[in-house]
Amino acid sequence: RIRVLRRLLKKMRDAKKIDKHIYHTLYMLAKGNQFKNKRVLLETIHDKKAEMAAEKALAEQAVARKSSAKARLARKAEREAAKKAASEEQPGVINS
Repeated sequence: RIRVLRRLLKKMRDAKKIDKHIYHTLYMLAKGNQFKNKRVLLETIHDKKAEMAAEKALAEQAVARKSSAKARLARKAEREAAKKAASEEQPGVINS
């Protein structure tokens, strides 16, 4: 049974369906007798891949949020600089 699981893991790693980190984790679990059969191992692989995809999507969303916030701050600083320059050009206007 363990040979079957290891063979499946190796085949999926070679086909680039799982990366080396997932492979190592699942290999060690298979060695520790965590998987009753091949079907259970395949379910675990699908779960791990879905988990990795969700983490990647969250990371991409975080990067997008950070970049939009940085752009917003840059626009705000630009507006304030323009406002300050405009107020310095007109000495008759009292700044409040």
